[in-house]
Amino acid sequence: MERLLHSLAAKYPLEELVKRGVGIAFIIIVSWLAYVLLRRALMGAMHAASGRVEDPSRRQRITTLILLFGSILKYAVIFVAALMILRDQLGLNTTPILAGAGVIGLAVGFGAQNLVRDVVSGFFIIMEGQYSVGDLVEINGVFGRVEEVGLRMTKLKDASGEIRYFPNGSIAAANNYVENHISYVLTVPLAQAGPADPAALTRDILTDFDREFAVFALPPLAGRVEDLSTYARILRTEIRVVPGRQPIVEQKLPGRLAAALERAGHPLPAGTDIGLALRPLPPAA
Repeated sequence: MERLLHSLAAKYPLEELVKRGVGIAFIIIVSWLAYVLLRRALMGAMHAASGRVEDPSRRQRITTLILLFGSILKYAVIFVAALMILRDQLGLNTTPILAGAGVIGLAVGFGAQNLVRDVVSGFFIIMEGQYSVGDLVEINGVFGRVEEVGLRMTKLKDASGEIRYFPNGSIAAANNYVENHISYVLTVPLAQAGPADPAALTRDILTDFDREFAVFALPPLAGRVEDLSTYARILRTEIRVVPGRQPIVEQKLPGRLAAALERAGHPLPAGTDIGLALRPLPPAA
């Protein structure tokens, strides 16, 4: 340390050292003030935008993006201040430093490709509003409720209560269930001598099924009984299923319903089966 001080004293007179020290301090203070003012302006813009936007998901996207810009701003100010100190006050040639930083950045970029991909994907997920906290979504085949949306990771709580973490760059497909349920149409064929009130009987059977498996988001909606020429009657019922529980409904419900109807003394007409299909989407407005 003493040798370094002696070498600086030999190279620069005391007045020059004081001058350069004051210059370094000035650059640091100006850079800090510039960062504080710019960050305060960003925070003011964030609060103003949040106050004008009523949608919580849009407020979250605005907050995330402004905080991201604030983080980028901080590192940009530090980088510029360091370059000014090295070039203007210490008299160093910054060209080799910039070239070395480029090589290091390239190496880091190759080593952190997945991290960069995750961050870029997260940025567009938030900016485009593909899904927000609280939405029911299917991500890479896993159903659940979104717990957190970050730049690098999406946190999902599945139907069993487990927390799943998905790097944003690995999300190949995401379905957002805006209505918080999946609608199916249940088609029940009925014989002419079937139950007097097939809708009530079907509703009771579905209630027992839901009590056992907890699959319905809303009570079933039974339509009117339709007369057919092939066999006596048919009943269509709309069921709204909790996302993530539809495999249970598809695999178990038709058989359970047919068996329950037979136990109640109303078997299905010969050669018929209970149908289950996704409810068609309404036509675009």
